[in-house]
Amino acid sequence: MLKLLTFAPCLGTRSPSPFAVKGEALLAMSGLDYTTEVSDVRKAPRGKLPVLDDGGTLIPDTAHIQTHLEQVHNIDFDSHLSDLQRAHATAFRRLIEDHFYYLNAHYRWADHPQAVRDGYFADAPKLLRGIIFKVVNRNITKMLHMTGLSRHTREQMEAMTQDDVDALATQLGDQRYFMGDKISSIDASLFGALEGLIPCTLDTPSGRMVKAHANLVAYHERLSRELFG
Repeated sequence: MLKLLTFAPCLGTRSPSPFAVKGEALLAMSGLDYTTEVSDVRKAPRGKLPVLDDGGTLIPDTAHIQTHLEQVHNIDFDSHLSDLQRAHATAFRRLIEDHFYYLNAHYRWADHPQAVRDGYFADAPKLLRGIIFKVVNRNITKMLHMTGLSRHTREQMEAMTQDDVDALATQLGDQRYFMGDKISSIDASLFGALEGLIPCTLDTPSGRMVKAHANLVAYHERLSRELFG
């Protein structure tokens, strides 16, 4: 059976990582039998989760997990999409995973350090929790600085966030799924991002912006029921 190595539920979400949620959503969409297992990120290939364990073969990174499911298990998530729709989905996936993700990470780590520390590292001994948090937070801060996003003013960052959210809400419109009336792999990416914002207990600008769009909220609720019951 397929096993997804992932993070524990945290801060009101299925996982604090949108990529971990995306990985589980892809498995749910595939219709294959699978289980999830909370794992130690320090022992994961490339030092990141989620990782798919397929009979002892470890596949890190959700893009590679999707490719593995498609090539090894003959799952075609996107066969119904036209070439133009595939191009649009690729562009939106980059928006979600390579821009919107980093803005959300900044709001979490910069605005809610204590909640992140106590939530993300709840299993760590209390005396070590602060030390571990400082090390990881330093790396996150460096990463956000390298992307250039955290070098903008707060006002500029929130304007970029609003642009991202509005673009997602506009593309979704009144459709059932992001690309139309049938689910596709881009839905796993969007659901992962929304899971980290809508049920999350942290108050962030991106969370408030998303919740202001009724279609995004309804979409998240709909996919939660369809994928996970």
